[in-house]
Amino acid sequence: MKKKSLLIGIFVVVTFSILTFPLTSAESASLPRVFIMTTHALGTKYYALASGLGKVLSSHLPSEIKVMPTTGPVEWMPMIREGEVDMGVANNWDCQYGFLAKGPFEKPMKGKGSRIRLLTSGSPNIMAVVVSETSGIKTFNDLRGKRYVGIFAGSAGQTAQAQAALANFRLTKDDLKVMSMPGVGPSLRAIIEGRADASGTAVLGMGLVAELDAGKGARFISYDPSPEAVKRFNEVFPAEPVKVEPGPGKIGVKEPITMMKYDTYLVARESLSEDAAYELVKVLWEYNSELWPIHVGLKTWTTDQFVTKHATVPYHPGAIKLFKEKGVWNSEMDKVQQKLLSMEK
Repeated sequence: MKKKSLLIGIFVVVTFSILTFPLTSAESASLPRVFIMTTHALGTKYYALASGLGKVLSSHLPSEIKVMPTTGPVEWMPMIREGEVDMGVANNWDCQYGFLAKGPFEKPMKGKGSRIRLLTSGSPNIMAVVVSETSGIKTFNDLRGKRYVGIFAGSAGQTAQAQAALANFRLTKDDLKVMSMPGVGPSLRAIIEGRADASGTAVLGMGLVAELDAGKGARFISYDPSPEAVKRFNEVFPAEPVKVEPGPGKIGVKEPITMMKYDTYLVARESLSEDAAYELVKVLWEYNSELWPIHVGLKTWTTDQFVTKHATVPYHPGAIKLFKEKGVWNSEMDKVQQKLLSMEK
């Protein structure tokens, strides 16, 4: 009798637990115990963004997100194609060129695309050419004959941004004294120290722009906003023009100017299951506000940015399923998706 009572008690407890704590859709989807998310090196903005995304995902999934630093997308794009990593964080240009196996990705990818799919877009960067106030440069025409950092040896994407600026301005390398630097940081340091006149790209809000402003003064140069000029820019680097007004936190913006905005992507391997992709994006949607306090860059990783008609790689079917449920995927996005899928190698 005691044994029977004990079994009944166990049954009641188990039944109550199941009814009170039902399996989540993530658990029923049999997600892997560990996801590997990769990005740039330790200390970079993208590593910080990936760490923040991983923290929120790990908090709400029955899976652990392990963030793996690398030298950058040229290293991890082949890994994601082979299924060695699950996700990656990079800008839209790197994702596009990895997807197409073009430019710096052609050799490491052996001519085969990365087979990546977009989960969400987020944290856009706003950029422009930057100079010192003491240089006397106020428009792109004033750049002629100046020392212009247009090659960034450590980043093919930043080099493309600097080249896109020249295309927008209808300038060529023969119109300036083109210089090479390891990255944007060293290019701004060169301006501060008087070794360069302009950096072909810099992001609004960069610490070194503030340092330049505190000394010689910093000035962002407006892009040409005409449709023809924007088209020339986009033929080199995918971005969209934005009007930026002077104001708090906008160091270097001296008057209303046109800058360019480009996106950061969270991408996944194509072979990631639809259920897994759905659950990953669902967590980032439903717990979006938990990202914002982690890092200043994540304050703009917001749900209104998740779907973009300017996508440079196709979305994952699992992400599309979630976006349709939320009412943010439409027929225009179907056309964008089909066009991108037709480009895949």
